[in-house]
Amino acid sequence: MDLFTPVIPQSEQHQIFQMLLDKRYAAERVVVTSFARDFRDRDGKFVREFQSTFESSFWELYLNAAASTWGLTIDRTYGSPDFVVTAPTSLCIEATIAAPAQGGKPPIGYEISDIPEDFTDFNVQASLRLSNSFTSKVKRYRDYYASLPQASNRPFVIAIAPFDRPGAHFAAGRSVMPTLYGLYHDEAATSPDAKEVVSYNVSAAAKSETVVVPMGLFCDDAYEDVSAVIYSALATWGKIRALADNPGARTVYTTFHTNEGSLLPEVRRTQKSDYTEDLLDGLYVLHNPFAKFPVPRGLLSHHRLAEVRVAHDGELLIEAPDDFLLLRSLFSVNERSSY
Repeated sequence: MDLFTPVIPQSEQHQIFQMLLDKRYAAERVVVTSFARDFRDRDGKFVREFQSTFESSFWELYLNAAASTWGLTIDRTYGSPDFVVTAPTSLCIEATIAAPAQGGKPPIGYEISDIPEDFTDFNVQASLRLSNSFTSKVKRYRDYYASLPQASNRPFVIAIAPFDRPGAHFAAGRSVMPTLYGLYHDEAATSPDAKEVVSYNVSAAAKSETVVVPMGLFCDDAYEDVSAVIYSALATWGKIRALADNPGARTVYTTFHTNEGSLLPEVRRTQKSDYTEDLLDGLYVLHNPFAKFPVPRGLLSHHRLAEVRVAHDGELLIEAPDDFLLLRSLFSVNERSSY
């Protein structure tokens, strides 16, 4: 599948696609091409959508690469769901993104002024967008996918990436935990000398003065037909740059990692020539304790991702590397010719 020969006018091309065509990003094109290995353009529109809207198509390519890392065998003859896994066990994965609200700004091309001063509101809005994407896919499953022989009576996983606002990656894992498990970690209410982050249960988030949206979607059996959610806020242009074999790039990576024994993350600043990142760094697999068809233990595990389950007493059990990647930002210097 040829992703990079333009099939649409330049005026319709996504900003990141245009960047990828630049000769400076040959190594980044290699990364994206590797993600597409064995991928099938099922409806003949994928390349056009990749070049014009990018985010949802790239998320599918990323999941395709993740499936390979997990050692999953995919039957690509089916038109839907997105990934029909046949081995080592049968399950289906459906991809979606949290997109901007109507009239909202896109996640690319933002300015410093777009970075929120109130991250509590930012997290609430991000959770609302995640919930909307989740429930839309559940409806599609119940109305259509569940009747398909390749999708019925087996685990069904929804994979969501947030591209819903400027700086969407800043949500990290803050928005997905209340959305699915009803647990909000309130950093704004946590004092600097605290030993634990203030956290509390939430059952809903206000969409407007008159509309509230349920949170804690995995807190009862209302969504027992969803086995798990795959989530990453870091499967972005930054992931492509991080994996590219381009040691000469004049880029500094600032990364935030979990830091055992401290509420403050470990912050690292690394030149591109010394920076390494795994494909699955920053990825979450969040299991539904009420799933009718649970994902077999170990199937979506990996030593670099975070896997979340719920104990019998309701406690969240998180298996993750000690230096789990929470957030990544890049600062690059590009030389321009002078005239």
